[in-house]
Amino acid sequence: MDSMARADSSARIAMVKMHGAISIVNAIPTGKGSTLGIGLGVNVAVRMGHGEGRIVSNTGDAVFIHNIIKRIIPDDMLKHKDIAVEIRSRIPMGYGLKSSSAVSNAIALACYSLVDDNMEGSDDITARDLKVIDAAVSASIESKVSITGAFDDACACYFGGIFITDNHARRIIKHEKVDDRIEVVILLPMGVKRSDPMRLRHPMLVEHFNHALRLAEDGRYWDAMVLNGVLISSLLSIPYNLVLDALEQGALAAGISGNGPAVTAITDSESKAKDIASVWQNYGEVIRSKASNEKARVTVSIVEG
Repeated sequence: MDSMARADSSARIAMVKMHGAISIVNAIPTGKGSTLGIGLGVNVAVRMGHGEGRIVSNTGDAVFIHNIIKRIIPDDMLKHKDIAVEIRSRIPMGYGLKSSSAVSNAIALACYSLVDDNMEGSDDITARDLKVIDAAVSASIESKVSITGAFDDACACYFGGIFITDNHARRIIKHEKVDDRIEVVILLPMGVKRSDPMRLRHPMLVEHFNHALRLAEDGRYWDAMVLNGVLISSLLSIPYNLVLDALEQGALAAGISGNGPAVTAITDSESKAKDIASVWQNYGEVIRSKASNEKARVTVSIVEG
């Protein structure tokens, strides 16, 4: 087999590990938000081989996935390639746990890695990383998966730790590592549905969300999370007794993640995490995780056939 035939028969596969996140302060009311990376994650494999421009995936929003890919892989390359996307996620979808950000980030990182050999490596926040996130955020807005593009969610999923961002400007205001001892307890409440997130833009409560952001900027993340929880619960009619139950069990903070309905609690004690989980199991499915400071990872390999 000559070199041209070998090139046509081989394929490149990029495999990405990306984590989820939870909200500290929701970004919809003001355009600025704060998020925390958690251990629940997704694994995405993108295979690019010789073909005719076909794109297939095992799950997910096909239009959204196509939008991400076509933003990154040049048309003159894509028309001679077939792309196969495989998504495996431990993040429950539709609960405000940033599953869309994690998946879109992972697909974007995989695609960039397939066309740019310099994507692997640094633990720092690089211009290349932000280019990946920008593509995922733009696709989220264009596909109407997100109102603000969820730049804050994307950053926490990609880099881990705590972020405060200006989502409209796509600017990082603050980033710091989180204590590795932090336990995260998540409740997926039975019988609680998501409400219209545009209700979060109630003009009379904007200043209260701004106050929550100021608390976060001062490093008072758990106070900010509690205030955000009060506001989100009232605006989206999510029962606040679920938050109170966690606080009464000694949580450092508790609130609503994203637009809900997931309720999340923060503690630095495994025993308190168990106590919170024990109480919450009466209301729905409970998931335990850890805070994460881990940056997304990608590996690229070449396979024959």
